[in-house]
Amino acid sequence: MEKWQNKIAVVTGASSGIGEAIVKSLASYRLQVIGLARKVEKIPSCEGRVTAIKCDISDLDEIKRVFKEIEEKFGIIHILVNNAGVSLYKNILDPCDEITRRINQVIDTNFKGLVHCTREGVQLIKKSNENGVVINIGSILDTIIPFPNPSTIYPATKHAVRAFTEIVRQELILTGNEKIKLCNISPGVVKTNIAKACGRENPEEHYNSLPHLESEDISQSVIYVLSTSHNVNVTQITIKPVGERF
Repeated sequence: MEKWQNKIAVVTGASSGIGEAIVKSLASYRLQVIGLARKVEKIPSCEGRVTAIKCDISDLDEIKRVFKEIEEKFGIIHILVNNAGVSLYKNILDPCDEITRRINQVIDTNFKGLVHCTREGVQLIKKSNENGVVINIGSILDTIIPFPNPSTIYPATKHAVRAFTEIVRQELILTGNEKIKLCNISPGVVKTNIAKACGRENPEEHYNSLPHLESEDISQSVIYVLSTSHNVNVTQITIKPVGERF
């Protein structure tokens, strides 16, 4: 990780769970970290190595504003970790307006926001003319949908993220930008606050009934990807807790 010391990493969804763990891990290896989140006050400072910026990833105008701010303050970045995500534990065929709003929020945050953060972030990595990495935090649900599926529209967004990761990797090769690597990380069940935040009943009981990972397990996988040689592109990592049934 010495090659990344004092390089600049952007992490979305940085205020809790997996994003918070990734921010702390990167800062511990002496990277300059820019954490993006709606609840900006909850982003860890890590002894001054983290710059916290308020950003709603579901809002394209806000994404553009924030990356312009990053460019003005830092000039370039080297690493982008797209982690921000929300879920929905309601039937998607319910015609009520609130479900429509929530479905759009999941799609806008998990996929559309990730797409536009990648588009903005890659421009700043290119500007560095150095090696760079984009890491997308997906889900095991990007390939497997258990029955019954409690998280409804969420797996569809993660399927899209996995496909998008490969599409961008190929486009970078075709446009002569092979210094930038892409990786999709697909965790199994991770104990975070996403279930509670998205309305799942009895989230603690849910996690306690299943083998699960901790946020730090995912941050370790991010460090692994970054630790590989620049000529090695780990394109996909799937992580399951021991004993996971699907």
